[in-house]
Amino acid sequence: IDLDLHLQEDRKLFYSLEPRRCPPKAEEEFDIALIQLHIARIGALVEDIQKLVSAYMYLVGWENDKLTGTALIIFVVFTLTFNMEYLGTLPIGVIVLYMVYLAYLRVNGRFKDRFISKEKDALIESEKKIEKNHSIHRPIGILEVGELRGKHLKTRELGLPGSFYATISYDPMRYADEHAKASLAKIDASSTCSHQIGSTISPGITSNPIWTNFQDSAELMRVRYLLPDDQTLGRHLSQNVEETSLKVMYPVLQPLTEDGEGIAPVDAVDGGQRSDVQLMPWESSYGAIVIQVRFSDVLGTLFDNVLGEVVVPVAKLAGSGRAVEGWFRLLDVGTTDFIPGDSTDETTEEAGTELSVAKKGEEDKELPQIELPEIYLKAKFSPNFGDSSSDLESSKVICEELVRTASLSQGNGVGVIGSSLSTLNTVRTLGGTLQNQISFVVDMIEKARNAFNFSNPRITVLILLCLSVLWTVLALIPTRIVILIGGIAQFGATYYDKYMSPRKKKREVSSEDKKTDASDVGGNVFENMFLSIPTDEDLRRTYFWEARRVGEREREKYAMAKRQTRVEKLWKARWHGSLVMKEKKADANDTQNSSARSSWSWKGIFALIEGHRFIWWRSEKHFDTGESPLGQIFFAGHSGLAGLSPLDLRELTKEEIPSVVSIFGRGQQGQQKITMLAPSLELKDSLENAVLFASTDAKAD
Repeated sequence: IDLDLHLQEDRKLFYSLEPRRCPPKAEEEFDIALIQLHIARIGALVEDIQKLVSAYMYLVGWENDKLTGTALIIFVVFTLTFNMEYLGTLPIGVIVLYMVYLAYLRVNGRFKDRFISKEKDALIESEKKIEKNHSIHRPIGILEVGELRGKHLKTRELGLPGSFYATISYDPMRYADEHAKASLAKIDASSTCSHQIGSTISPGITSNPIWTNFQDSAELMRVRYLLPDDQTLGRHLSQNVEETSLKVMYPVLQPLTEDGEGIAPVDAVDGGQRSDVQLMPWESSYGAIVIQVRFSDVLGTLFDNVLGEVVVPVAKLAGSGRAVEGWFRLLDVGTTDFIPGDSTDETTEEAGTELSVAKKGEEDKELPQIELPEIYLKAKFSPNFGDSSSDLESSKVICEELVRTASLSQGNGVGVIGSSLSTLNTVRTLGGTLQNQISFVVDMIEKARNAFNFSNPRITVLILLCLSVLWTVLALIPTRIVILIGGIAQFGATYYDKYMSPRKKKREVSSEDKKTDASDVGGNVFENMFLSIPTDEDLRRTYFWEARRVGEREREKYAMAKRQTRVEKLWKARWHGSLVMKEKKADANDTQNSSARSSWSWKGIFALIEGHRFIWWRSEKHFDTGESPLGQIFFAGHSGLAGLSPLDLRELTKEEIPSVVSIFGRGQQGQQKITMLAPSLELKDSLENAVLFASTDAKAD
């Protein structure tokens, strides 16, 4: 759709004797996101005030002795020599000088920096939080959960067997009080949310389920893909288990503390020392493994119906032989209790069957026992896993992924107020009114401030001119005389209007005036000028895409540095880089009559050679975020570099042939050959040398 827009300024809003009234801003419908936006705008205003106060305190606080001393001398000299009769020139002069400075920024194109730099500053702040978490080496611990099965699991309403599944998560603050949570949140951003490990698959409708199939969470899958298989931790997390058993492993980092009771400060990753943050002993950890049993039916999913949960403290695992096994009772959500169940293992039950039958008559006389829901589990904890240089880098990678998950969890943590229609309607009505009132107040404050910072240059220049004239008047005439004249003028104007002004003739309204919309008359020049000033939200939206581009460039710098470190220290790659790969089109089978060239295309990839493997992803971003690789080739047996076939020579152009690299080896489905195009001859040579080294080394092994 082609749409041509022609915008024309209505000068009658300002320059006519009877300007038209500027239409009011349309009211907003109730929206939680808009309320959060307005609260953020209020927070930005408060932040600016805090910056102003901080600048003043820095000026008088002797943090910079030369600056504060100079300010003190100027203050004393100025106070003793200045004539207080002209005191009014001081605030006006300061405002005029500040507006001249803002005009200088506007002329030099730096006006938009305030809005564009927020994206960059937010990214830098988030990176600082991540760096603070792994500024010291945090040893890795492995949580292992397996052999899950349930007993006496029934629906609450009817008491019937159901389709149940279990979710496993790691809550780093389950046993922390409010003070400890606030303290840990400042030094460990990854501890602000619960981390999902995964969930089992329901075996069907039963009250005694045995869970053998497990689905990893997205977070656990990313951690696995971020760590190479031949690295100690990666190989440990990626090991295969039998289908008849359940064994889940999840890496956790040793918790931090700043109360001075932790482990003595250790060397920082960069070689420095940190005394403000210490490692908390595993035996004092606030974390816990949380196993929840849920309904897998539609209604249970809709209302998040949780039957109960079992909480296994990490401190108990670390201090009691690092293993817990047995039946445990399902308790309410949010519990901190860890109560063993009354059930025994199956072998014990079979051994006691004859005894229970013999005493049947005695049991009939007793009251029936209540069958409480329980689950059987085996939990194990392995602390301080690995101490090699690659494990140090693994700790940083895991920390970054945990912080990323916590940040996403906070961004999505918007609750729902009420559930009934009447409650929602009430909230919508009252919330909509409050939302519009907040929006109006914030808009007025931002417009008043932006009237002085050249957001609208025409209006700001007019204000600057008026203030300059006012400053000149106050510099020539004592301030009290100006105030006296202004007060007498005000009283005189009201006296003239009441006693001396002739009565105004009532103007007859013509038929044409009656047809005129009420919003087109009765305007005020100054009101319209004020309403034409943009708010900070208007300016933020104006510079939104430019701010995004600046943020993306800054994010790419951090990502490139992290990628380089990870590839060299964690993956220990012989070679890595960006290539384009020859890939068959999805509809190639339908184009039988088309040319051979049209059946495939070049697709960009990011690849590396790790040990005896050539692995590739769709892009650098997919590698950075822990996405699954597109494929890999093992250099084992008959493998290495391959020459171009006659078909390849016919399909490729003369410009492409010198930069083409073909390799072959054992792929996921047998022998596989891939053809790639290097962006330069230097990169092609380095790739071929790395492939030759990996393939010949593999044959030597």
